[in-house]
Amino acid sequence: MFGSLLSRAAITITTVVAVLGLSGTVHPAMAEPVPPRPTTASDVDAAYQLAACDSNGTTATDAALATQLNGTLDAKMRGYMSAYRVSCARMVIKAVRDRGLDARAAVIAVATVIVETSIQNISEEVDHDSLGLFQQRASWGSASQRLNPTWATNAFLDKMLRVYPNDSWKTKPVGEVAQGVQVSAFPERYQVQAADAQIIVNTILPYVNAPRGKVSVYGVQPDGRLTYAAIDAATGRRTHGNVVSTTTLGFTPKAIATLNFNTLLVTEDGPEGKLYRVDIITNNNSLSFHPPVHLDNGYTHDLLAFDGTYLFGIADGVLRRYAVYTAKPTSTDISGSALIGRGFTLKTLTTTATNWLLGTTDTGLLLSYRVKGIEDYDRHQLKDATWEGMSHLLSPGGGVYYGHLPNGALYRYRDLNPHDANGDDITGHGTVDTNGWSQTLLSAQPNTVS
Repeated sequence: MFGSLLSRAAITITTVVAVLGLSGTVHPAMAEPVPPRPTTASDVDAAYQLAACDSNGTTATDAALATQLNGTLDAKMRGYMSAYRVSCARMVIKAVRDRGLDARAAVIAVATVIVETSIQNISEEVDHDSLGLFQQRASWGSASQRLNPTWATNAFLDKMLRVYPNDSWKTKPVGEVAQGVQVSAFPERYQVQAADAQIIVNTILPYVNAPRGKVSVYGVQPDGRLTYAAIDAATGRRTHGNVVSTTTLGFTPKAIATLNFNTLLVTEDGPEGKLYRVDIITNNNSLSFHPPVHLDNGYTHDLLAFDGTYLFGIADGVLRRYAVYTAKPTSTDISGSALIGRGFTLKTLTTTATNWLLGTTDTGLLLSYRVKGIEDYDRHQLKDATWEGMSHLLSPGGGVYYGHLPNGALYRYRDLNPHDANGDDITGHGTVDTNGWSQTLLSAQPNTVS
């Protein structure tokens, strides 16, 4: 029965063809044209409207690294790297570095942008309303946010940390983590690019970590006068100061933290633990400041440090964290008093990135801490000895450290990866000054070195 139905169908089709005067063969000239495959944001050689990744443009180093990478990559991007694409990868890697995350996070992010956009900051909506390096939909943020590589990378990292808590992203395959964040219809594409992403990160990271920028250092003399000095991060040469104020703070200071270029927080050495804000008027050829503003009491900390977002204080071995909401805070703009932990018997304290602390002990240890939350932190012993002589330890970020000795000398150190929990890559990089730093308190402005 089934065979007879097929025969009848064949006869009917033949009859229709005969009636229409058509042959059974369709000639190419008569075939429907095949539409071209639509381009997507992931097409490596397609032309799109692009936004700059680095607002300062590309560099000669970007171009040189592109040439180097084109000969070493094996997958999608081999032969396609350019100064522009290197600048985009550089901004992604820098955002990860500034976040204080392990380099593996940069590999995951770079593998993602290889797949999504071939490392381009696409400013037109090629795929629905997606924009930027990561092709983030409108639900992620505004157009300007998604086209800002730093913002976009941090948004990617925020979701990665939510989806893979407790550092589980460090042990999962790169492609699996990328897919967990992006939720792509093509999950298999990410892992293919993981090896090249690792090569790109390994090649660019040393240049991202190369220190550049101005280090601003404030201090307090034994008589209560303030000081200011500036150091070139790349060379270690002091370019300004030490400039000394003619007036004193008017109280005996106990600890100091630099909030920004013209704002300090200083505590008074006394039972009330008074906290003051000091607003700098000028620090050019002379140093002057407004009368200190009393903010609050209860800040009995022996050490203070500011990471650009949070103020950290240690009193009697107890580490606390406070959120600072404005550049010129009042008492209500500093809040939280979150207990991070006990047993912090540090001699010096500084910050190296958001929620990353660095300090020394009387026994010569160099310790790094990653603060993850209330009573939640990781402790890393970077050096076992020889750091006991430091009276102050300063870091403006970027893996640059300055150690101050009681004899007035200031030494410079370089940490190639300040957040790898390993001190083997810390080296001495010379002396800023052999004497002249007579301050009893010192503090560097955070996050000024890139």
